[in-house]
Amino acid sequence: MDGLLTYVLVGLSVIVGLILGWFYMQTYTVSGYIMNFEGQPIENAKVVFTGNSSPVYTNNKGYWIKNGLKGKVTVSVVMAGWKFTPSVTVDGERNNLNFFGVQQRVIAIFPVGQKPREILIDFQNDKGYVTVSGENSVDVFDLKNYNILSKINVGMNPWGIALDKNNGKIYVSNFGGNTVTVIDEKTDKVLSNIKVGNEPLGIAVDEKTNRIYVTNNLDNTVSIIDGTTNRVIGTVNVGRSPSDVVVDESNGTIYVANSGSNTISVLSSTTNMVDSTLNVGMNPSAMAINSENGLLYVLNTSDGTISVIDKFNVAKTINVTKGIDGIAFDPSVNAIYAADANGNSIVFIDAQTDLVIKKLSVGTEPFGISISPDGKIYVSNYGNGTVSVID
Repeated sequence: MDGLLTYVLVGLSVIVGLILGWFYMQTYTVSGYIMNFEGQPIENAKVVFTGNSSPVYTNNKGYWIKNGLKGKVTVSVVMAGWKFTPSVTVDGERNNLNFFGVQQRVIAIFPVGQKPREILIDFQNDKGYVTVSGENSVDVFDLKNYNILSKINVGMNPWGIALDKNNGKIYVSNFGGNTVTVIDEKTDKVLSNIKVGNEPLGIAVDEKTNRIYVTNNLDNTVSIIDGTTNRVIGTVNVGRSPSDVVVDESNGTIYVANSGSNTISVLSSTTNMVDSTLNVGMNPSAMAINSENGLLYVLNTSDGTISVIDKFNVAKTINVTKGIDGIAFDPSVNAIYAADANGNSIVFIDAQTDLVIKKLSVGTEPFGISISPDGKIYVSNYGNGTVSVID
């Protein structure tokens, strides 16, 4: 009798397992429309799904459809220049799902010091930092009311700025003073000033190796600083007039934009030697990287283009407009933002299609761009000493 009961229980378990397996293997379809609040369709909006499902895009009527979903899936919409209604979780019982969007706009503009350059957002501490080249300072502002909290005196003509989250230090390159100022992230006090090469511009932190890389524009070199000792531990020869530097921690690569030789020097973070040199457009002055796939975007100021580097090769070139100065990449919407100093605007570019989505007017001669985790875009306006906030 016990044996028979065991067989029955085993049989029931198998049947239940098959039923559950069949249930979880069932797929379903969800579709809907993406519109603005006036009911007009939004074309090429990206609809994304949790799990391993690939995204879909809306057609010219704002319609989208997704087949083959399984189990509970969260659906959301992203598109550069837009904000959409919150994500929704579906499980097969709902097959119609609409979203509404509103275009991003300038929600605030506030004054800082004269001739602001680069901008840094420290979202964890609710603070922003902007290098003020006309006053040899860094202005610190709060991210809620945009009040100036303090003005930190640094070296002459501060330019680049970078944060090392691991050691809580902010590094500022002083173009006119040939130094890097080290600031405590918590107290906003100057810890030290490090002597580097002549005319330091770009600066970047490698948090894996605790090293800071600084481009010395006049010397055609890159200084390497040890983040523990705050001392220069090496100098690397690169191309002419290096203007910017970017770290790709995922593959241990350092990229240096050489504005005078129209090239990118590719360095290894292990050897700190130049592995290769890539030809790009005219006067590459700034760079941004997509940390998710390693694509590097190089802004070529003189010919108004962006070179896209994939696996150490120039994959394509995006035409934008002459006069672009700053660049940033937003992985949340797969978008490139470029500062158009001639047009006093920010250019939104879809990184999927390479098309300019929109131009948004900001202050005079926009230069630095920084994106906070909540999706706000901060722009320093060199010409009129302000910061524009886009949301």
